[in-house]
Amino acid sequence: MNRRLTRLTGVAFVVTILVSEALKGDSPSPTGPVNEIVSFFADHRSTILAGAYVQMLALFLLALLFATLSEDVMPGSTIAGRLARLGLVLTLTAYTTYVFLTAALAFGAVTDATPETAKSLWEIRFVSETFVNFPVALLIGSVALAVRPGLTRPWYRWGSLATAALFLVGGAALARNGFFAPDGGYGFILFWLLPIWVAVTAFVATPRLVTPSPANATG
Repeated sequence: MNRRLTRLTGVAFVVTILVSEALKGDSPSPTGPVNEIVSFFADHRSTILAGAYVQMLALFLLALLFATLSEDVMPGSTIAGRLARLGLVLTLTAYTTYVFLTAALAFGAVTDATPETAKSLWEIRFVSETFVNFPVALLIGSVALAVRPGLTRPWYRWGSLATAALFLVGGAALARNGFFAPDGGYGFILFWLLPIWVAVTAFVATPRLVTPSPANATG
């Protein structure tokens, strides 16, 4: 994949996340009234399922992007590179799990269950989304350490390490209410921090294509 197409893949990932969030709408709090949770899924079933589909497309783009950058940001010859590849697999798996839970709830799990069970399932979904922060931290932190020397500027490495630390902290965002709750402000920041980091990686960690000179091409 050439440099321009790699960057477009990073941008497409961000766009699909934006679209999926627009389709899903404002989710009710997992600690809120049961009737709000049931009504949300009953009234927005189609758009929630569509948003889940678009989120899976985003994960497809994420996998495609890092597959093209693997030897530059996740070289298999280094421990950090191997950890980054593991982090990518775990990130894709964790996000797939929480998207699956959301889709299952919208498909009918909420409306078919008792109100108490519906609320419990919604809480499980939010906790699973919170724990996605751990594999994301592994991915970002390992990429920061594994990225090929000379490919990026120092600010990318240090910025990625700081971002990984923020995600590690986010794994503990399990307060019942407030900024540090699963649906609180900290989680909102992290949700958008990942696509921003992916887009930055697609732009700054893409090696320049070197066009061979005529002498090299014929020599």
